[in-house]
Amino acid sequence: MSAAAPTREQIKALYRAHLATARAFNSYNFRQYFERRARDSFRAYLYPGTSEVSQSVSASVEKLSKVPTSTSAAVPAPPTPSLAEFYEDQRAELKVLQRAAVVNQMYAGDRLVVEDPSLRDWIVRSSDQIGTEKD
Repeated sequence: MSAAAPTREQIKALYRAHLATARAFNSYNFRQYFERRARDSFRAYLYPGTSEVSQSVSASVEKLSKVPTSTSAAVPAPPTPSLAEFYEDQRAELKVLQRAAVVNQMYAGDRLVVEDPSLRDWIVRSSDQIGTEKD
């Protein structure tokens, strides 16, 4: 028995929940990675022609299908999951992501320099400012 397809509002709510959970990570690198991963996975499924990820996968499948094999059979394209399957997979992934965010918050380290705007001004200098500092 297949589940009913989710509505547009449900997909948007799930996407927002992924981004909110990704932003809950204290670690800068994890936070950036999971935000990018959420954007890429939803974009790849919902807008397959515009996603870099889906284009690279399509290009790889196309190249592999032209490679001769011992049986000379072409490699079929991977099946695209239905919207209901995609939604359920993303809900399961969200639960895992939420648990990982809690663990990340429990063992949070110090913030990085790139996250603190007051320190960023101290570090980032243009090339014309180098050598002109006053003591």
